[in-house]
Amino acid sequence: MAKRAAIELTDSRPLGASHIVSEPRMKRWIVAKAALSTALVLVAPTLSACSEKKDAAVASEPGAPVESPWTQPPTVDAARREGGQVVVRGAAAPDARVVLRAGDGAAVAVSADAAGRFELRAPLTPGDMRLRPEVQIGEDAAPSPETLVLLQGGAGPIILIAAGEPTTRLDGRGRLDAVDSDGAVLIVSGRANGPPPEVTINGRRAPVLSRTGGSWRATAPDGGAASIVVDGERFDYPGVGSQADFQSQRAGDGWRLTWPTGPSGRQTTWLPDRGG
Repeated sequence: MAKRAAIELTDSRPLGASHIVSEPRMKRWIVAKAALSTALVLVAPTLSACSEKKDAAVASEPGAPVESPWTQPPTVDAARREGGQVVVRGAAAPDARVVLRAGDGAAVAVSADAAGRFELRAPLTPGDMRLRPEVQIGEDAAPSPETLVLLQGGAGPIILIAAGEPTTRLDGRGRLDAVDSDGAVLIVSGRANGPPPEVTINGRRAPVLSRTGGSWRATAPDGGAASIVVDGERFDYPGVGSQADFQSQRAGDGWRLTWPTGPSGRQTTWLPDRGG
């Protein structure tokens, strides 16, 4: 009966004016259509139940790995100059392929260990060095939002920069690590072993936000030159630099780096000399 009903339902002859469907055949067609609809209604829950059971079995299979669709980019937590090389250490996903890529495309790579730790060594070059950490997946890459910068080939400060974020220094600690500005807002930042410091900017007390690892930041709605006092120690911020694509220079008692943050944006980072 089901086979016959299917044959009659798939009859594709055109229904013209001379095509007359007799009453017995019309009844058989209606009955067949009703039978098929009932069959589909009965089968659909069964198929849905089978699919749900299959999905549940896959999800609950013991020991099945749970994979994330996101690839963890690497983080750098230490960098130092060692002879003619820079030694970079950090963390990534276990066994991830970590690449340190220079602006000219030159790169060094290493696989992270089972705990996700990695160490990379790259040759030092004259002038300022920019190195972008990334995790490589086939022909694709998951880059870090931070760029590792070695001013004057590591003879100057070693830092991590990211657009709109306070700069992280990797060349030791001081009372003040960095001052970042886009010309409209100042971000003053550093690290403390104890409670966050007292910070004043141009004579006004600035609220200090504590962050993880003892780091802190304070902001002020001003991008020009400023007098900054951190726990009684004064620093004279010289203001933003020239609008160069990527330029470092001595400015006051420290280094000043100006770098692009987009098609028209710029960020200036001032790094006070250590011990001063």
